[in-house]
Amino acid sequence: MDIIHTRRFAAKILVEVLLGKLTVLEALKTFPKECADESVKVCFHILVHFESDEDIRKKDPLYKEAQDNFIVETAQTLAKGEALPVNIIQEYTDYYNDDLFYRKMTKENILKRLLKQINL
Repeated sequence: MDIIHTRRFAAKILVEVLLGKLTVLEALKTFPKECADESVKVCFHILVHFESDEDIRKKDPLYKEAQDNFIVETAQTLAKGEALPVNIIQEYTDYYNDDLFYRKMTKENILKRLLKQINL
């Protein structure tokens, strides 16, 4: 899969999660794992945050709206085949220094990753 196609696929996944057509778990299972593109890697973290922020989203409508708008803007950029802005990529790569993907996307690995990201 070339980078443009992978970005468009990641955009589709983001939109389907936002619309409730896919759960985050389903999205993470189908997410491109062999992509070196930083914009696509950021989308993985966006999905993880979306899942871990579920309680915040229910309590704070402004937070939900801001997060939804960010996901829509990200998906629109990627759907055009464009890279995300450098500042957004930098925010995620500075914060997360470990490998984004588990090569075996099992339920246990995904839950382990989600629990690592949740702020309790």
